[in-house]
Amino acid sequence: MNPRVFVTGATGFIGSHIAQLFVESGFRVRCSLRSTSRGRWLEHLDVEIWRAELGDPSGFQAALRDVEIVVHAAGVTSARTKEHFGTVNTDGTVRLAEAAQCAGVRRFVYISSLAARGPDSVEPAFQDRPISPYGLSKFRAEVALRSLVPDLEVVVLRPVTVYGPRDHDLLPLFRMAKVGFIVTPSRGNVVQLVNVSDMAAATVAAATAPAQFGPFPIAESATYAWPEVAEAFGKALSRTVRPVPLTGAIFIGAGWVSESIARLRGVEANFDVRRALDIAVHKWTCDPGRTRVELGWQANVPLIEGVTRTAEWYRMNGWL
Repeated sequence: MNPRVFVTGATGFIGSHIAQLFVESGFRVRCSLRSTSRGRWLEHLDVEIWRAELGDPSGFQAALRDVEIVVHAAGVTSARTKEHFGTVNTDGTVRLAEAAQCAGVRRFVYISSLAARGPDSVEPAFQDRPISPYGLSKFRAEVALRSLVPDLEVVVLRPVTVYGPRDHDLLPLFRMAKVGFIVTPSRGNVVQLVNVSDMAAATVAAATAPAQFGPFPIAESATYAWPEVAEAFGKALSRTVRPVPLTGAIFIGAGWVSESIARLRGVEANFDVRRALDIAVHKWTCDPGRTRVELGWQANVPLIEGVTRTAEWYRMNGWL
């Protein structure tokens, strides 16, 4: 019988796909849900639901009983304060990993982010130099997890931007493309993405392969210029999509306005200054070669196929 896997963040975009693939692969899956979370994407899956909060370590003691593998996909990508990133992404991760260690869990797979490394432009290139509170919170979690090795097998994944069905973050791009344009940065940056089905497959590989700590970059090997992205959206939507380049200053201004409005309303911004900088100023690429060698994983969904699948899902579910 395959081992029992405990998945956090399973109600979210990435986490729900991870939980689904583990179920389809024959694992016994237990998913943690916060008291306020809805299990919309889990309703059709044969999973055990466990209500727990990352801020309450005692809530995980019983949840981790008989668990061999923990996949930690929960976290925040936007927050009203810098401190909240650390509270959830760093402190919450450490508390869960320590609870897993005490419960006798064998392997802990952490879904980190390329933001923990920092953008390509930061010197020295491709070294760990996170530049945002979000990236720093992920990096600090990685550092803390490394201290638990070898008592706990830890494998860290650093995905680039993940897209696919159920994703809200890139939905505005699809809606713009449906009208016939997408807003792009005027700088000639390239884009490197990974489809959520490949992200889920990478997580299963990290849970089962005889892997070391990593961190392992998760991305499609190919990079795309923004005109190529617009062309892929056009093919997926069967129409001509024109890229409309805007300066970085406009992106940053839009991020600041969105962030300010969200702060006044007491909510988290879907688009903020960090995301504006990531899109319009910084370059985010990586070489997944080590991941292919050590985890036996590589992305199988090229951009045009992934965008087409995503657009079809959006249409079928009334999102587009």
